[in-house]
Amino acid sequence: MDYFHYTYKHNHIDFSSHIYKVSTYHYNWHGETEILILLKGRIEMSCNSEVFTMEPLDTIIISPQVGHATLALEQDTTALVIHVGKNFFQQFDPNFSMYQFMVRSDETNRYNPFFTSVRHHASMMMLLMVDGKSPANQLWLEHHYLGLASDVYSEIEAVKSIPSNTKPSDMKEAAFDKMIAYIDENYQRKIELEDIAKIGGYNVNYTSQFFKRQLGVSFLEYVLRLRLREATVSLANSTDSVAHIAINCGFADIKAFNVAFKKHFHTTPSEYRKQAKELGRKTKLHDWKEIISTQEEDIMELLQSCLPYQPEARQKAELDEANQTLEDVKAQLEAIVSKLKS
Repeated sequence: MDYFHYTYKHNHIDFSSHIYKVSTYHYNWHGETEILILLKGRIEMSCNSEVFTMEPLDTIIISPQVGHATLALEQDTTALVIHVGKNFFQQFDPNFSMYQFMVRSDETNRYNPFFTSVRHHASMMMLLMVDGKSPANQLWLEHHYLGLASDVYSEIEAVKSIPSNTKPSDMKEAAFDKMIAYIDENYQRKIELEDIAKIGGYNVNYTSQFFKRQLGVSFLEYVLRLRLREATVSLANSTDSVAHIAINCGFADIKAFNVAFKKHFHTTPSEYRKQAKELGRKTKLHDWKEIISTQEEDIMELLQSCLPYQPEARQKAELDEANQTLEDVKAQLEAIVSKLKS
């Protein structure tokens, strides 16, 4: 069985992509530019000290070395993700690794020419990779990738910033990676913020603030979400008892597990498992992500629905804006001339 999980490297082109079922919580901090398109459901996104909700077809583009986290707000939440290779944009812009940016859609711009174009190119890329690596498919794949990359670069060019008076991003990333790695390996047992602060080389107060700033949640909430993440995956993909899953995931007892689960998902673990079985998604686990099978017809239909697109739309919008600016200037000049004559 094939799944929406691909990597592609050819000459200067380098990217990976996947479509996955968004779990309860997933934190990312990596060196690639990320493009995430929400296909189904709703998620809470934490990025750059902002916490906001993304709706179906919303898109977010995040610069390298910016921590971000997703929390699914609905059962069958599904996203398409493309990671642009670390050095791809650097080949054209040597300063690219210094930039920080976040571009996202909401109800005001979800269907504008830029985000429509991003969904079009990303969906075409996924469908072409499903079809296989024939020479024609590869040519079209690279065509759409370059179209996507050029659109994205043009958009971030206007909003990028270069942080000043901060340590190099690789130093900050290394320290935070150590803390995150320790939590990822030990969240099933009792861990304290003091332990994490020592690993990162910071004091407890700074570590607490740093977690809140980078993840949008506290250290304790982060650990809880990791435990719940493992629990939801186990409920959906195993026949282990609820009590066994609770203990394995680091909860003191089944009562604490049930209370936390009900608070976050507004349902019981047993009911969550029942709903997951009824959905019957064909998935495979990869790095705690449930990658979706290419046999899921509704996902294929969603990708197909993003294809209708007129590439001239963006140019037309820009031309209309330029014409309007010209008309405004013309009107101002006429007003000045009229005033001078009077």
